[in-house]
Amino acid sequence: MANEKIRNNLWWALPVFTAILIGALISSSGSVVGAFGGNYHIECNAIDEEVILTATPGSPPIEAGCVETEESFPYSWFVPGSSDAGKLLLLAPPLSAIVAAFLMRGAWKRFDEEDGMENQANEARSLFIGFAGKATIKGLLVMSIVYMTARFGDFNLADLASIDGDLLPIYLYCLYGFMFSILLTGMFEGFMFSYAILKNDILGIDDTLRRSMSWGVFVFVGAVAILIVAELLEGRLPYGGVASALVVGVPLTVMRKPIYNTINILVFILMPEAFTKEEQSYLEAYAMVMDDGILTENERKLLTLQAKNLGLDEARVEYLESWYAASLESSGEEE
Repeated sequence: MANEKIRNNLWWALPVFTAILIGALISSSGSVVGAFGGNYHIECNAIDEEVILTATPGSPPIEAGCVETEESFPYSWFVPGSSDAGKLLLLAPPLSAIVAAFLMRGAWKRFDEEDGMENQANEARSLFIGFAGKATIKGLLVMSIVYMTARFGDFNLADLASIDGDLLPIYLYCLYGFMFSILLTGMFEGFMFSYAILKNDILGIDDTLRRSMSWGVFVFVGAVAILIVAELLEGRLPYGGVASALVVGVPLTVMRKPIYNTINILVFILMPEAFTKEEQSYLEAYAMVMDDGILTENERKLLTLQAKNLGLDEARVEYLESWYAASLESSGEEE
């Protein structure tokens, strides 16, 4: 990525390479199903009826069964098959994220040791956190899917069409957990990568991203808590969904500020304060005039003119000066 020629051509080279790779896989296998595996729809209408199995044309034949619990009927579900390429694609995201995390960690440490490379070190750190989060969250849930499928002697989700009834809930939790991990890692990576790329270019973007991520985590935790409580109350109380919303929603509403502030502290660690080039220029000018600890009227006029030329409004200037004073106090306390 340090090579400018490579960096400027990645935007089209990667999609073209991916299209060629997918085309080669489909061509060598003869069809999309042969390359990536088929798809099966299993329908169970009643305990005394045969299972109805519908497969994508070209899918290998499989055996399917239904859970022998009368209250479970009727229900239906999808099961994807897995080719060798499909298995590789399932494992590729967490594995590639691990490799990328190690590369970004090395870049972070290297930039951190060089003078004048603080922004690059912070950018590499943000990318490392994004990749490490993806590798951890998605990797654990991919391993849970691998564990469940390996119990049937083969790493193929189509084998789960004949899954034992006692294991079906565990499989479904693993499957839906994996689906949630795609959304969660996508959100997490999006925030961290946006912060890494835009933190020094767009005024106040770091603060906007921190607030958005904090509220996103708050809503996600609340939704997961409601789902868990709804599962626990189902069958024990009438209208379990409404009861779970009250049990979880009321405390979350009452305690939203301390919960949000706690989440925001953690998010601030992930995305520390960052300033644009214009803000850094103002801070340098402010530090220069405040070297003696006294701000004269002429110096204030010069700073006001500097802020106007840099496009900084009064509120942002006040924030920057307060931040500078707070940073001096914290450094003085450490000494």
